Amino acid sequence: MQEYELDFSQLSLTPHELFVEMGYSKTQQPEEPVETLVVSMLEDISSWVKPRCTFGLFGGQIEGEEVVINGGERLQVGATIATLMKSSQRFVLFAATAGAAFQAYQDRLKAEGDILKCFIADVIGSCIAEKAGDYMERLLEKELGGERHTNRMSPGYCGWHLSGQKTLFRLMGEHPCGISLSEVCLMTPIKSISGVIGIGPEVDEKKYGCQFCELETCYKRKRLKK
Repeated sequence: MQEYELDFSQLSLTPHELFVEMGYSKTQQPEEPVETLVVSMLEDISSWVKPRCTFGLFGGQIEGEEVVINGGERLQVGATIATLMKSSQRFVLFAATAGAAFQAYQDRLKAEGDILKCFIADVIGSCIAEKAGDYMERLLEKELGGERHTNRMSPGYCGWHLSGQKTLFRLMGEHPCGISLSEVCLMTPIKSISGVIGIGPEVDEKKYGCQFCELETCYKRKRLKK
């Protein structure tokens, strides 16, 4: 596993992206006090946040609804993800996080009881974790040298049960990027992502899974409907 600590500037996260994630659009912009607060909080966070990402390459194959990693470990990803990764010849296991300092920041805001700041911080944290995942993919693509790969797939989505985190974390070394896993398979820091990417010359390159996924409550599905 290769691990990286990122500078905030490497994420290229803008206030506009935050506004979109908050539910605003071209026709409905945030009110001036909200916009000012978002920009101020983002500027503050950018000075101290330490996002991290990691990834490792593994041999393996798809068998039924499982990703079988060389060595015998099985990720029970379900039919949807197995179909999207059916031509994969290797797999990337990854994790990315906004970091422990960001978790402590969120905890402080919750203790203070400022609902608006808590909401904005929640959105910023989600975006930081996803952007760290995007940066991880760019690093991966340099290493792959043009070889095709699928989109990121994570436990909890597209039929892959959240308990799949246990095998995933065991393969990545228990605490990738300092992320710990609870007994109910929730990650700490909360603003973290993990999952698998398929690699192979015939994979459906970065096809998004929403058209196949049956999880109606997924936030990505809601966003695509707007």
